[in-house]
Amino acid sequence: MGFEKRAIKRKGHPLSVMSQIKTSVVEVQATENCFAHAIIIAIAKAENDPEYVAYRRGYKIRTVVQKLLAKTGIDLFGGGGFPK
Repeated sequence: MGFEKRAIKRKGHPLSVMSQIKTSVVEVQATENCFAHAIIIAIAKAENDPEYVAYRRGYKIRTVVQKLLAKTGIDLFGGGGFPK
């Protein structure tokens, strides 16, 4: 099966399905501070952090996100400046 055929079969799937099929797609499950969660997951992937898989699944990430927000002084509770 060629590359094009596999790609065609995957077109039109919702994000929840694509995040299971494609390892390059990460769906953040957080209900608050999801942008910070996405940043931590991206940094962990780029730096080959051994906790990457745990962060991607939503484990052990809350304290890391809180440290990031405290260190940077960013308040994301209002949507990070983006209107909802």
